[in-house]
Amino acid sequence: MSEKSGIQSNWRSKMSYVSTAISIAMVIYVVGLLGMFLIKGKAVGDSFKEKFAFEIYLKDGAKDIEITQLKKRLGAEDFIKKVVFKDKEDALKEYQAEIDPEENFTMTLGINPLPQNIDVYFEAQYLHPDSIDLLAKELHTDPIVKELHYPKDLMYKVYSNVNNISLGLLAVGGLLLIIAIGLITNTIRLRVYSQRFIIKTMQLVGASNWFIRKPFLASSIVLGFFSGVLAVFALAGTLKIIYDFWPEFQSDLENVQLDLVLYSTMIIIAISITWFATQVAVGKFLRLKTDKLYY
Repeated sequence: MSEKSGIQSNWRSKMSYVSTAISIAMVIYVVGLLGMFLIKGKAVGDSFKEKFAFEIYLKDGAKDIEITQLKKRLGAEDFIKKVVFKDKEDALKEYQAEIDPEENFTMTLGINPLPQNIDVYFEAQYLHPDSIDLLAKELHTDPIVKELHYPKDLMYKVYSNVNNISLGLLAVGGLLLIIAIGLITNTIRLRVYSQRFIIKTMQLVGASNWFIRKPFLASSIVLGFFSGVLAVFALAGTLKIIYDFWPEFQSDLENVQLDLVLYSTMIIIAISITWFATQVAVGKFLRLKTDKLYY
């Protein structure tokens, strides 16, 4: 009977450990999921920003050397991602592709009235309305520039909305992290509570506080690591499902380096919270008087 009872007790202990690990993993998974939304949302926002074209229309009399100099000057700027020059033929092909595939100005008018232009694409972090306005003022003084076209109102809206969404997600992330700490701390406290008599017995026979804490803290590190790894696998699986259902997003969202940073952070958070919660819980029972253990 005692052997059977020992096996059952061992089995219950293992199941308790696994259930605790799964509970913590679920909490860390939710935190990681929000982190993923923050990172991937920023990637989508940056990709969207970098598709805005700042169109510089050139005068008909612009010389090739002047155009080349303007292209080089723009391309040398740190805040500019790409510079694309379009001559009259390219402008006509773009017009036909986007507006009227049957239109041919050369046949109807005898000339192609579409101007040469340079499309400028900005690095996402520099796509600020004030920066765009400064560049526009500078280009207006260039003798070969005829006019500038860019979706100013849309840029303002995108810039404002992306910032507001990012701040909102950060606030939710902070709140969720606090909730996660509370949930994990409560889970760990219940686990340590089940071993309160062992803690007090060790203390009564003369074991030092550090000697008592050490196995609990070592176990908490293993528990945190195991829970973090479970959460990472769950999040990686979620990301795989997203890529399978929406493969068009993969090119914009996939970033192995950032993903590894996120996964590492999740494991570190899991280990840190379980270690801290165990330290607090064990400390509480070390300070507790023997007659209070039954309440």
